[in-house]
Amino acid sequence: MPAADTDALPPSALGEVDHLTAIVELGERLFFARDLPAVVSVLRATVRRLTGADGITIVLRDGDLCHYVEEDAISPLWKGQRFPMGTCISGWAMLTGQPAVIPDIYADPRIPHDAYRLTFVRSLVMVPVGAPEPIAAIGAYWAAQHTPDTDTVPLLRAIARSAALALSNVRLLESLQESAEAARAQATELARANAARTRLLATLNHDLRQPVHALTLATHALSSRVTARGETYVSTMKHCLGVVKRLMEGVQDLVGMDDGTIAVRIEDVPLDDLMTHATATFQLAAEAKGLGWRVEGSGRGVTVRTDRLLASRILHNLVDNAIKYTDRGEIRIVCRTADGTVWVDVCDTGRGIPESSLADIFEEFYRIEAGDDVVGLGLGLFIVKTLADHLGYPIMVESHPGMGTTISVALPPAGSVARSIGG
Repeated sequence: MPAADTDALPPSALGEVDHLTAIVELGERLFFARDLPAVVSVLRATVRRLTGADGITIVLRDGDLCHYVEEDAISPLWKGQRFPMGTCISGWAMLTGQPAVIPDIYADPRIPHDAYRLTFVRSLVMVPVGAPEPIAAIGAYWAAQHTPDTDTVPLLRAIARSAALALSNVRLLESLQESAEAARAQATELARANAARTRLLATLNHDLRQPVHALTLATHALSSRVTARGETYVSTMKHCLGVVKRLMEGVQDLVGMDDGTIAVRIEDVPLDDLMTHATATFQLAAEAKGLGWRVEGSGRGVTVRTDRLLASRILHNLVDNAIKYTDRGEIRIVCRTADGTVWVDVCDTGRGIPESSLADIFEEFYRIEAGDDVVGLGLGLFIVKTLADHLGYPIMVESHPGMGTTISVALPPAGSVARSIGG
């Protein structure tokens, strides 16, 4: 807590108090000073009585001016006034970084005599505060000609060092507070922007659902009525509608993650169920691009402890991404166990990911440049990573440009404790 005047050492006790002890006590008080007024208050309450001076001032550098912010003296000095650095002894001390010891102010050319004639001051010691660029000064004044004893100047310099540290702490604290305020303001603005984005995406997804459903029904109705030649157009429509549906599912996942409405239901899930669902969903799409489709390591009765829907969303986004970026070769899903963990590897022989992009592929809306033939919003891997992080599932990526990519996700086996979203 900042010291008040009553915290200062009483004059009667000064002769009995060791200066080193007094400096330690002063340092303790300055340590707890959390702002500039508190530092000044501690100095005002202590310095005059420690030095035995008739008056003291605390001066702060204000650009090219000396600001006399506080004083404790037998009669008024210059509190509240500002003077050019080059016209006062406090400015000299700060500019040179040296103490000024002046037994007779009227015999020293550095002193602006007219400014002192209306005061009691006849002798003074002025010490700079801070190094290598002083930011303040402390002055001690006597009403009669006075030559300081051997302890006075070292004492004032020790006080100045403690004051410099306190002022540095104050500046650091102010900087931290400003940074915290800026971070809070940024977080508030980000939350507001995210909320607006979530509302927009939810509204867009809702409004698109009905016309997409109607188009799907109409497309299926047309498929039984068109000629063989017309079937080509219907197939194209079905493909495009499938793309739109997957985009909408991605947007819906994004909305759910933003507003925290994704429910988690942890249960024992046969790994074969996940593989069968992935095959039913994507094998035809892979073969339509001329890609092979293989699932390895399933059929062993392995059961994992997970949320069936979210695990499927992770796997489906990985497979969809693999098909999207593979032009020839195959898509391969490998199920394996290692160190008590069930791993699912989604492997492709596609374009691969440059090493410089590996750190960014899970970022929201990030897309590797792949030409106009790759359709998407750049949400697939972002959704994978977000859901996996919430569920506590590690992800590993291995990729070689021109050769393919393998993205692996670890699932807990049945009987283990799975993390839930937000855990």
